[in-house]
Amino acid sequence: MKPASTPSETAGASRPRTVVVGGGLAGLAAAAALADAGLAVTLVESRRRVGGRAASFEDPLGGLVDACQHVAMGCCTNFLDLCRRAGIEGTLRRDRTLWFIGPDGARSACTPSRMLPAPLHLAPLLLGMRHFSLHERWALTRGMLRLARHGVAEGGSRQTALDWLRLAGQPERVIRLFWQPVLESALGESIDLVSVTAARKVTVDGFLAHREAADLLVPTVPLGTLFGERLAGWLATRGVEIRTGTAASAVEVDPAGRVAAVRCAGERLPCAALVVALPWRQAARLLPDVVPDADERLAGSPITAVHLWFDRDVVDVPHAVLVGRVSQWVFRAEDTAGYCQVVISASRGLLGGDRERLVDTVVGELRDVFPLACEARLLSSKVVTDPTAVLSVRPGVDAVRPQARTATPNLFLAGDWTATGWPSTMEGAVRSGRLAALEAAHSLGHAAAPLVADLPRNPLVRLLAGRG
Repeated sequence: MKPASTPSETAGASRPRTVVVGGGLAGLAAAAALADAGLAVTLVESRRRVGGRAASFEDPLGGLVDACQHVAMGCCTNFLDLCRRAGIEGTLRRDRTLWFIGPDGARSACTPSRMLPAPLHLAPLLLGMRHFSLHERWALTRGMLRLARHGVAEGGSRQTALDWLRLAGQPERVIRLFWQPVLESALGESIDLVSVTAARKVTVDGFLAHREAADLLVPTVPLGTLFGERLAGWLATRGVEIRTGTAASAVEVDPAGRVAAVRCAGERLPCAALVVALPWRQAARLLPDVVPDADERLAGSPITAVHLWFDRDVVDVPHAVLVGRVSQWVFRAEDTAGYCQVVISASRGLLGGDRERLVDTVVGELRDVFPLACEARLLSSKVVTDPTAVLSVRPGVDAVRPQARTATPNLFLAGDWTATGWPSTMEGAVRSGRLAALEAAHSLGHAAAPLVADLPRNPLVRLLAGRG
């Protein structure tokens, strides 16, 4: 950080000015919470549009297409609360049925019960997996319950999910056709690298804890519209000043060791408090004394999206998990005929980086399981890979994920890579922004709303997995 030549300033006579650097979901959530706390807020973002990794691009037909499909789950209480308050919750379609398509093409429509209490509500989902034998379904059920109850205690926090699953006696076929696609999609990393702690988090919070926990919330409008326009527009009505195309280049501190201002392309933005909501590598470059050795201690995991435009619709379900294949999830567009997207998590080294081969492989797999794809002609394709799409939640990573508060009294960190207790998801990003805003507001003598509580757990879930 660069020393300041003048003492810390406050913009405005009545309200302290706070600056948020970074316009991803973490920064947007922080800005919303700071505005609610009665603070003046300026958000700066280097890109032309806010939204961060939840971004869109122009497709060959002239519309917006998401760079990578984002979905939330019913357990994402803080993300859903932000959407509700911003008036955009209606753009999220809630799907209760998860489609699994087995290696032989057999389809399983797995829907949790609305009538049975948690965790018994999962019985129809687990029993509905036609690609498993009854023995394998029972083994999967036992594995989920055992992981919820004893996972961390049995193996310790340094154990990987794959090691734990094998020691727990999970059949290799169940690991390959359930645990691998589900955990890798939820955590964005290979099961031989993620911690058993993170796997337990997905199992308990995402499946067992509540009847609505596993519901999928799928955006029905492009992310660029959802966050870049509608969420940003709502923030503007709350008095948040958003400056896009504005990159922060330096942070100034005053003689007392407090942040005084942020430098952006030669302009100086005085602030009473600063929230840095950047990805960890960018945060380390801006704040080398605060986020040290980010590359060594924090690792990213890549996610690849394969965008396909056919001459007709080829996918006849809203989305599906393709198990035992290179393709992991396929999503059908609601408003663009012939377009679908295949998402592959933990895609490092995928088919040797050969994009043409990847497209051919994915198209072939779609034709194996969707009859409509057999006669369809591929018009165009695009492969988008983000090499550091998510934080790799490996054993021990929680020990180095920083808290929102830093040693500088009025400097705070946000981002899905910070210590939120969640993996690198939209929910984790929103939680990080709210936690940073809570600390920033408190430092200025203002009160900010706490995190929204998790979905409630009934006595049976609490007995099985604790209170959370």
